[in-house]
Amino acid sequence: MKILHTFDRTLTAAVSAALVISFAVMLGLAAVQVFLRGAFHTGLLWGDIAARHLVIWVGFFGAYLATRENKHFQIDILTRFLSERLRIWFAAFSDLFAAVICYLLMQAGFTYVEVGLDPESILFLNIPGVAVAMIVPIGFGLIMIQFLLRMVENLVQVRRAPAAKGEKA
Repeated sequence: MKILHTFDRTLTAAVSAALVISFAVMLGLAAVQVFLRGAFHTGLLWGDIAARHLVIWVGFFGAYLATRENKHFQIDILTRFLSERLRIWFAAFSDLFAAVICYLLMQAGFTYVEVGLDPESILFLNIPGVAVAMIVPIGFGLIMIQFLLRMVENLVQVRRAPAAKGEKA
């Protein structure tokens, strides 16, 4: 379990750093665009496109962190009526289900990058469109990893939780 916690902390630190860098570049780019348009009636030709794509990157990195902190959107009305042990089992199953959905979305993202984009298209600063769009499958892959880590954590917690009356251990 210690290895999983170390992996989780390392991955979270990397994603947090990528989020801060992406957000800073996006904010700086927007500020430069506003300044250039206001002062010189011009702007960077690629600035708006880059900022638009950075919004998507920031969104995926933020979604990963929200999933890690269990602050993502979830419907938990059923869990209010379950015992602690069943609630943990339900959480583990929910995390597995969410991981499977993220896996399918990751595969769809790879298909989009491979089939839906021209591999020779250049978006800005000689960066290929395929490289910029890779955040979609990578983002869903990161979120899937987080759900799997939480599922394992819940399964370990099930072993420690006391069984309710009438419930098998």
